[in-house]
Amino acid sequence: MHRVLLYFLFCHGLVFSQQSVEFEGFGAYNSTGIHRDIPSAFFYGGFIDSLSIEKSLIKLKERNLFGMQTGGNILWKSNIGLCKDSSKRFADFNWVLGAGTQQYVGMQFSKDAFGLLFQGGYPYIGDTMALSGLRLESTSFSKLGIGMVNKHTLSSIIINLVRIQNQISAKTNHSYWYQDEQSAAINLELNGEANFGKPSNSFGVAIDLDYRFGSMQEEQNEQQFQLIVQNFGIARNFAYQKYVLDGPLQFSGLSIMDLQNNNLDTLAQDFLDTLGFQKISQNGWVILPTTVHLAKIIDWHASARIQGYYGAQFLFRQTYTPLVYAGSHIKITDWWQAGVGLAYGGFGGLRVQSYSTLRFKTTQLIIRSDNVAFQNGASIILQLKCEF
Repeated sequence: MHRVLLYFLFCHGLVFSQQSVEFEGFGAYNSTGIHRDIPSAFFYGGFIDSLSIEKSLIKLKERNLFGMQTGGNILWKSNIGLCKDSSKRFADFNWVLGAGTQQYVGMQFSKDAFGLLFQGGYPYIGDTMALSGLRLESTSFSKLGIGMVNKHTLSSIIINLVRIQNQISAKTNHSYWYQDEQSAAINLELNGEANFGKPSNSFGVAIDLDYRFGSMQEEQNEQQFQLIVQNFGIARNFAYQKYVLDGPLQFSGLSIMDLQNNNLDTLAQDFLDTLGFQKISQNGWVILPTTVHLAKIIDWHASARIQGYYGAQFLFRQTYTPLVYAGSHIKITDWWQAGVGLAYGGFGGLRVQSYSTLRFKTTQLIIRSDNVAFQNGASIILQLKCEF
């Protein structure tokens, strides 16, 4: 989730490198209460047993979160200057080219909604289940950008052309489910709205900013900080489908097979089409999932064996809470260093993170997981950098 920390490891101490290619691939999911056996069964296949469902129900609260982020990026920092005249303003900047793809999925749900989905209506016969406050946000997009990087401070800015592949937003207000004890008839009342964008018609612009605090000189006990803003932008969404959810209806339920064999977009639209709510085609704007990250930079060349690292991350989505983390970076040898720490927030609660870095003359590899304990999620992040 906080893969920007790995970016800090790459950047520090590379002031004099001429050009480089950086590749990053990441995937992570987490929840405030869902046991990770359940999402793993959807992602990789398998059986969801009653024990995993019961474990989740015990931990779930009235308001719960589940989220997922996946993607990949490639970045070329060139040795081609913006200006050859050293007296000009941009003489210290080189060109940067980047491309990537990302997916964000965030859900807010109640304990009753989870129980209804995985246990069916039978345990709740004669009882009213609260479905208010449900929220779903899903955005998939690709980007292609060009920008500039300062050769001395490594601060950079990239302007990206963005294309949206998938966009869903849905929420419910006052909503409930009631199954009559005598007739087994189901009353489902929903109040809210849902929006589905058409990917072929959605384009926009986003900015990626990397700003370094202070000088990058190797001064003893000097701490360096970094502010990163990613995907700050909007896209125009033409002819998206809007469903107005308001009123009572009859609902027969969905099978686990339906959930596993359909993607999120198709499943949600089929469900709403079946319910028969009002459907409207209109135009609008998509605000991209912007990330703001502030953290202390790790000094790769420090003589100390152990350094502290810490930071905070904000993602502008209602299904994501502010994330904070802190830990220790350990210098094992000159070419092998590692770290371990704790993180709290994002899509889940307290969890353990760890990483290992291998650094050679022209190549650096980092493997990281931000969720190695507490059973509510998993993550893997891989970064590779080559200088030439």
